[in-house]
Amino acid sequence: MSDPQFRLTRWSLVLRARGDGDEAHRAMGELCEAYWFPLYAWCRRSGLAAAEAEDLVQGFFLRVIEKDLFAAADASRGKLRTFLLTALQRHVRDEQGKARAERRGGGRVVSFDAVEAEAWYAGESIDGESADQMFDRQWALTVLDQAIGRLEQEAAGRGKGEAFGALRPFLTREGSAAEYERCATPLGMNGGSFKVAVHRLRAKFRDALRAEVAETQPDGEGVDAEIRHLMNVLGASGLADSGLPGDR
Repeated sequence: MSDPQFRLTRWSLVLRARGDGDEAHRAMGELCEAYWFPLYAWCRRSGLAAAEAEDLVQGFFLRVIEKDLFAAADASRGKLRTFLLTALQRHVRDEQGKARAERRGGGRVVSFDAVEAEAWYAGESIDGESADQMFDRQWALTVLDQAIGRLEQEAAGRGKGEAFGALRPFLTREGSAAEYERCATPLGMNGGSFKVAVHRLRAKFRDALRAEVAETQPDGEGVDAEIRHLMNVLGASGLADSGLPGDR
C-alpha cells in the first residue's frame, strides 16, 4: 500500500494510544472509529438499554484515556479482538457495581449518533444470537469494511475511484455477462475486460483482508485460523455470501 498508515498495525495503534500526547489521542481516535460498534452491539445484546450501552462504550474509551488502560497491553499475548472485548467486559462489571446517579460530565470519545447507532443495532440483530456471537459477527464485518477501505483508498490515490465503485458490488458475488457489460460501458471497457478486472480486484481483496487480520493478531500469527473463524461466524449467521470471500 502506498499510504504509510497501512504499515501501522491495529495492535500498534493500541500501543501508540498509551499516554496523553497528541499522537496517543490520534491513535485512540482511530481505534474508536474502527471498533466502537462491535463493542456497542455486545452491550446491547447483553441486555443493556441503548442509553446505558452508549454510556458504557463512551465511558470505556474515556477510562482508557484517563487511566491509561492500555499501558499494560502486550500484542504478543493474544488477539486484539479478544483483548478489547475482555477489557470492555471488565469495565462493564466495574460500572454495574456503581451507582449511576452522576454522569461523567458529558465526556465523549466516540463520535456517533445514538439514534443512528440504535437503528444500526436493530437492523443487525439476529434472534437467538448471544452477545459474544454478535460481537464476533460485527467484528468480522468491521474487518471486512476495513479491508475494503484499504482498496478504496488505494484506488482513489491512483485516480481509479470510479472504476472501484463499479467493481465493488462484485467483490463477493459473480455477476452475469449482462451486468458486466452494463457496468463496463461507462468505463470504456467491454464485459470481458471488466470480468478480468473483477477477478483481479478479488485477489487484491484477499490480500487486503489477510493484511487487516494480521494486524489484529499477536505478531501476525494465526492469520489463517482467524480468517476461518470469521468466515464461520458469518456463515453461521447466513452472511457468508456477502461477507469474507474465500479463494475462487
